[in-house]
Amino acid sequence: TFTWTAGTGPTQYWLYVGRTVGGHELYSKDQGSGLSATVTGLPRDGSILYVRLWSYVGGQWFWQDYIYTACNGCQ
Repeated sequence: TFTWTAGTGPTQYWLYVGRTVGGHELYSKDQGSGLSATVTGLPRDGSILYVRLWSYVGGQWFWQDYIYTACNGCQ
């Protein structure tokens, strides 16, 4: 589960998860005004995952990138 805090002004969020910066082959979904997303089916091989959280503010989309390491051999 990915969680974030509400920014100042966003009315909508969109979450990407991929294997490259800005990639979204693992997950891409409109989160509405929600502040969390449960993402299933992620790799369990210790690989690097790139997460991009988009925020819609004042008629424009902005993003922030994050890097995570996938669980290695987890259940």
